[in-house]
Amino acid sequence: MDTIARARTLIDLGRHDQAKAELAKALADDPASTEAWCLLAQCEQKTGDIKAMLHASTQALASNPDSEWGHRLQALAQHKLGWHADAVRTAREAVRLAPNQWQQYVVLVTAMMPLKQFHGEAALAADRAVELAPLQSETHLTRGVLLGSMGNLVAAERNYREALRLDPENAAARNNLATIELRGNKLEAATAGFAAALAENPRLQVARDNIDLVCRRVLRSTRLAAQMVFVGVALVAITYEGGRTFPEVVAGLLVLMWLVMVGRLLGRLAKPVRAHLYSILRNDRRFLPTTLATVVFIGAALAAAWMPILLLGIGIAATFAYFVSDRLRRGSTA
Repeated sequence: MDTIARARTLIDLGRHDQAKAELAKALADDPASTEAWCLLAQCEQKTGDIKAMLHASTQALASNPDSEWGHRLQALAQHKLGWHADAVRTAREAVRLAPNQWQQYVVLVTAMMPLKQFHGEAALAADRAVELAPLQSETHLTRGVLLGSMGNLVAAERNYREALRLDPENAAARNNLATIELRGNKLEAATAGFAAALAENPRLQVARDNIDLVCRRVLRSTRLAAQMVFVGVALVAITYEGGRTFPEVVAGLLVLMWLVMVGRLLGRLAKPVRAHLYSILRNDRRFLPTTLATVVFIGAALAAAWMPILLLGIGIAATFAYFVSDRLRRGSTA
């Protein structure tokens, strides 16, 4: 097996550092090897070094200006660096050089997506990619992403599902489908999708971010519900002129309703997401203000029947403390 063949095998296995070492040997023997430069650009893309990816793809084009692969990789690097107009020009050149390869159209759609004036042309390119490769998961994923960015979520969902039918391990398609399900309040399906996407591709940061987003929403919902429970109990305790029994019963019922709501909300989370939520409650100080505020509000609601005026003040203080600590947290993580 020659050096470039070994590099290809290592890339397929995800051993990119070893692949780079093999490609360095190949380029030392033949500095003008377009294939070696393109493979190196592919390695840099996988490891997230986009500037190095741009350099390698530029070297590939220097050795062979008519390399459609080199243009495709350079367009992706330019897109990731935010050079969108350059990316569109480079991707168009890739299409010109190889008009019957679906990969060129996928890159062209990706390059055009941030520029709304190109969405009409991008839609045609996405359709062409699917026409050329209807059994390729990536073509349906790309068209789904484009349609989603244009606001057509129904068509986007249909494309994501087709991408997953063709490739059940397509982590990006699974994550994007879960995002649509989250918008539709399908919490259990959405969190299961995010967890599955992360399991399929642990480097998929967007899936990790989406799981954190769900956890933040759950904690915020429980805190707001606890605050509403406290306010309801405090109002009854302050305005009711009879004995303490009625406010105590109201407090107990409202807290019970809160516990049922929290239990049902947690039950709708996929098991890995629920475990992640418990983990961040123990270990992540960013969520401390919300957690403390929730505990204070529920504790105050239970005691409000006995000490309404004092605990109204505690509730107000807890609200103020939450917003102050949350503002400080946001400032420290900005």
